[in-house]
Amino acid sequence: MKLIFKNVTVVNSDGREVRDVFVDGEKIVAIFDEGEDVRVIDGTGQFLLPGVIDAHVHFREPGASHKETWETGSKAAVLGGVTTVLDMPNNNPAITTMEHLQGKRDLVKGRSYCNYGFHFGGSGNFAALEELEGSPAVKVYMGASTGDLLVDEPTAWEKIFEICERKNLPVIVHAENDDRIRERAKEFTVHTEIRDCECARIATSAAVALREKIGNKLHIAHMSCKEEVEIVRANKNENLSCEVCPHHLFFTADEMKDGFLKMNPPLRAQEDVDALWEAMKDGTVNCIATDHAPHTVEEKGVAGPPSGVPGVEFSLPLMLDAVNAGRLELEDLARLMGSEPARIFGLSGRGVVREGMVADLVLVDMDLSRVVSKDLVQSKCGWSPYEGRHLKGWPVMTIVNGEVVMEGGELAEDLTKVGKLL
Repeated sequence: MKLIFKNVTVVNSDGREVRDVFVDGEKIVAIFDEGEDVRVIDGTGQFLLPGVIDAHVHFREPGASHKETWETGSKAAVLGGVTTVLDMPNNNPAITTMEHLQGKRDLVKGRSYCNYGFHFGGSGNFAALEELEGSPAVKVYMGASTGDLLVDEPTAWEKIFEICERKNLPVIVHAENDDRIRERAKEFTVHTEIRDCECARIATSAAVALREKIGNKLHIAHMSCKEEVEIVRANKNENLSCEVCPHHLFFTADEMKDGFLKMNPPLRAQEDVDALWEAMKDGTVNCIATDHAPHTVEEKGVAGPPSGVPGVEFSLPLMLDAVNAGRLELEDLARLMGSEPARIFGLSGRGVVREGMVADLVLVDMDLSRVVSKDLVQSKCGWSPYEGRHLKGWPVMTIVNGEVVMEGGELAEDLTKVGKLL
């Protein structure tokens, strides 16, 4: 079916305009006549944005489907206006060989409501990196986190950066210094104190300096500290990019009362939160990504719980509410959640609402108000750190590859094959 959005406000990173938008098959196209096979959608007073590209999720398959499956994760995504997710490699088995990458592709095929890609794990697997094809980026864990992909040797970082420079692949770093983490764990017991901002500063500084030497593309994941912002701002260029996560924007370390707000890197002080917001506005920050990392209620409720929080479903409503509060503009969201992640990770034809582009779109009602409640949560983990928040501004329609997969908060039926491997 063809679609026409009539009188809708189209928002891209470079501005907005009220016009009609035409979709035929997978693409946004030039004007065509209305007919029997055309659905006309009145967009008066609503906003049409690029579908959200979340470049950092953990959908837990293979290896931990009791926390999340591709069906539940991708349903949560499209309900939140997310049309593309890029999944991290710390699975079981870890995605560090072409065999394991192909196994993951086979596992997910035909099961996703949204488009998807799989980041590759960088460790000592240099031969596998040399033959790597079809991943948007290589992930390097400079500090230990969930899984066993730690790479704490600078010589290994350099080799990975060199291979990726030759292959024109971005390197994503989890920038925490593992030596400092281990030393502080001997002295401190509180998670936010063990993994302090100095852990992040040391690792981010080392990664940026190595990128300057090698010349590769480098992306700093889940940046959380003022010091990191200053490093990136001072060294900013088209091959250095970074992301921030909603949990580092909407919570501080003072709010971490139990394991449900435990993640790596941890929550920070208010001055760090303020620095992240300013960096989003001035262009230092390229992307908003959720680091969606679900764990069950039982896992999070024990002593020494795993790190990670779910987030893919509510990132756009959280940011739309921030726009309504005057903290950002819709054009900022089109950049941070659309055009920039598309540019950085080579997702050609996506991230912009324009003729000739793929019709990955989200229709937004900026006046719609809802409270985040447990019954809204589609992630298999069944909980959200944002429960109880009153948010104004919600997606009301999500279009993936020209197909309406969510409308009015309800999922379309029998469309699990809409999502494509990118």
